[in-house]
Amino acid sequence: MKLNRRNFLLGSAAAAALSGCATGNLGTRTRKSGEKINVAMIGVGIQGREALLPQFLKQENAKVVLICDCDKTRAEECAGRVNKAYNNADCKFCTDFREVMENPEIDAVCIATPDHWHAYLCVEAMKHGKDVYCEKPLTFSIDEARKVIAAQKKYKRVFQTGSMQRSWSKVSEFRTAVMIVRNGIIGDVKYVDANYGVGGKKLGGPSHPVRFFDVPENAKEESDGAAELGIEGWNMWLGPAKWRPYSNQLAPKGVHHYYPMFWRFDDDIGSGYNGDWGAHHLDIAQWGMDMDDDGPYKIIRSDEPFSTDLFHGGRRQFGMKMLFHSKKDGSDIELYHGPFGVWGTVFYGTDGIVAVNRGKIAVWKGTGLVKPTAEIRKGLQDVTFMKDKIVAESVGKDYGTDSSAKKDNRLAAALDKLIKTFDLANAKVQVYKSENQVRNFCECIDSRELTVSPAEVGGRSATLCLLCNMSYQYDTGFDWDGKKMDFAGCTAKRLPLARADYRGWDIVV
Repeated sequence: MKLNRRNFLLGSAAAAALSGCATGNLGTRTRKSGEKINVAMIGVGIQGREALLPQFLKQENAKVVLICDCDKTRAEECAGRVNKAYNNADCKFCTDFREVMENPEIDAVCIATPDHWHAYLCVEAMKHGKDVYCEKPLTFSIDEARKVIAAQKKYKRVFQTGSMQRSWSKVSEFRTAVMIVRNGIIGDVKYVDANYGVGGKKLGGPSHPVRFFDVPENAKEESDGAAELGIEGWNMWLGPAKWRPYSNQLAPKGVHHYYPMFWRFDDDIGSGYNGDWGAHHLDIAQWGMDMDDDGPYKIIRSDEPFSTDLFHGGRRQFGMKMLFHSKKDGSDIELYHGPFGVWGTVFYGTDGIVAVNRGKIAVWKGTGLVKPTAEIRKGLQDVTFMKDKIVAESVGKDYGTDSSAKKDNRLAAALDKLIKTFDLANAKVQVYKSENQVRNFCECIDSRELTVSPAEVGGRSATLCLLCNMSYQYDTGFDWDGKKMDFAGCTAKRLPLARADYRGWDIVV
């Protein structure tokens, strides 16, 4: 049986519930036939401005009409970019997202704020009748993930999580890897590695304890810019996070051209590399294990040494595990978080291995079950490992979705060989195919179909990131109910699934 994108994830009934829901909610307008989707961008730091905005500008059925950022300089500059691209002066800007929510002319929003704002903005946008594209990781807490999922079901909006590796290219290394795994070509998956972070250095896997400044002795210098943003702007940037002094490392002022890492590693705003790169590689692991509607049943604490880097707060940096029940026979699948290497996600089956990363893929067949030890994981960094069992491999320079940037053809050749060797076009299990995450979102706004990464998929991927971070943050393991997204039994009741105080920004579905 072949499953189409619409009924694959949440079932045909859930998909049908989206049909015909272009109107009927607060703030929703009725678009005329052929009229473009009015899009507002909320948060235009480097990700929103450089990665997402150009994608929305390319969509033939959409137009960007409003830019919102609490930093006026950034919002105004970005609106200027849009007007230059469209050769008009139609795009406006604002500094308060509530103006976006209350504007009935806005059909959809793209949210690219820091993580701690994602859930509130997603829910409010859906309540106001807007379709939502939100950057990954979808939420800051597990309770927030549950609420965003509930909001999409309640308000029946089109929703896309920015898990771009699910829509990487026309012939994707990630989709190909998942197709091989899901069709049982390497046997039954027993182990999965998700590799990210730099263990032992300042930017390790988990988030860091809250601190006011990146380098305390530079506090005066890092406070520069507070007056420009203003107390109201800074308070808005913090939102549900605890009050603290302004830091231009936490919230760089104006139009900056780098990815700020300070907030990503702050306990009160981000979840470290778990939410940054884990949201990519754990997401592919989830997809490959067919766990888009489920989760692990047990979290196992890392036994790696504690970090001695003061920035880490003594936390272990990698080595935690999650156990899943296989949907095929209920047997265990063990997922391991390891440090960054050649491969982002590795699947170990009873008769083969699939390893994948951006621009890279390798498939070993006929290996029998290989239990991933430290030696095995080190060996896999060199694709000549078990050379006689390799079906196809590429660690060349065939990177990304922009064909003009390709420097060799090794990845394309490897993917072509894998697709032909395993006849993936006619395989029993077919997963959805999308070439571009933003395009898929805009197409689904018109069709009212489910996107490739709706709220449940994005929420469950975020939950894996957060479970991983929680294990390191509290140095513990616990039982988990994957379906309910809650603790199981009597374990870990002391661990928070939500903020204790949202400073008035409580999320109400």
